Amino acid sequence: MMRTTKRTLTTLLLLLIALPSGADYDSGGSPGVVLRLGWGVRAAGMGRAVTAFVDDAEAVYYNPAGLAFALEPRGGLSHRTLGLDRTQSSAGALYPLDFIPEARATVGLSWFYLRVGEIDGRDDSGNRTGTFSYQEHIGNFAFGVQPVDWLGVGIGARMMFTDLAESEATGGAVDLAVQARPLEWLNIGAAVRNVIGSYKWKASAKEEQMPLEYAVGLAGRPVPWLLLALDYVGSAELPAEFRLGAEYILTPTLALRAGYEIPDELENGELSAGGTLTTGLFEGVDLALHYAFRTDPLAAGGTHAVALELQF
Repeated sequence: MMRTTKRTLTTLLLLLIALPSGADYDSGGSPGVVLRLGWGVRAAGMGRAVTAFVDDAEAVYYNPAGLAFALEPRGGLSHRTLGLDRTQSSAGALYPLDFIPEARATVGLSWFYLRVGEIDGRDDSGNRTGTFSYQEHIGNFAFGVQPVDWLGVGIGARMMFTDLAESEATGGAVDLAVQARPLEWLNIGAAVRNVIGSYKWKASAKEEQMPLEYAVGLAGRPVPWLLLALDYVGSAELPAEFRLGAEYILTPTLALRAGYEIPDELENGELSAGGTLTTGLFEGVDLALHYAFRTDPLAAGGTHAVALELQF
């Protein structure tokens, strides 16, 4: 009896953590659905339209090829609050390598953590049986290299560990990506996620394949202080959506951002905004404070994310 109820609550919980755009609620039971919440604060503030230009630690997830264009080491921490007692945290770092002759290459590492707080468990008669929670840990590795000075290619891999009530699951996936900068003002990017990917609950003998996902993007700077970006994102199980983003460089130390995600139903679009304030910490090291706000169909107040990043 209680087991049946927990299964029902499990399904509901997966629906609750499903992505913040309206079209994504249909995917609540898909393997690896938590990844579609999106990660990174700069990306969140620009409607996640970053495939064509991302070249910091957020590239580990959005486009590993962008790592090839990273010039300096970076590391950071982020935290995001969502409705319904959901929280996200992450840590990431990248480090350019110099052991590959005549080619720029960078390695990136990150860790994602999602938690949904105490959830009431009840039996079929409605009696409270206790509480349980949902936790997801995701470890990511990515590598990007420039075979020529205007082109980056990359590969990413991740391991996922899930703990839900009395059930545990593990999974893994591999992503492939490219990013090109054919003109000084124009970037083009593409990423294919879950080229290889599966997910398995320990209580089940069945291994579920993770759905193939893709993203293509354009980004340009019509003037040096303005970045405009457009992404087209979809998967084998979800309708495609457009993502629009803009970044305005107000001063060398202050950037403002805005974005809009457009699913198949326009009224379910997601607005976002954010910014970055950078200051010198000590010689050779800057500290950047990132902030992002996004509307959320599951929370009237939207979601807030902050991150601290060290730039060397």
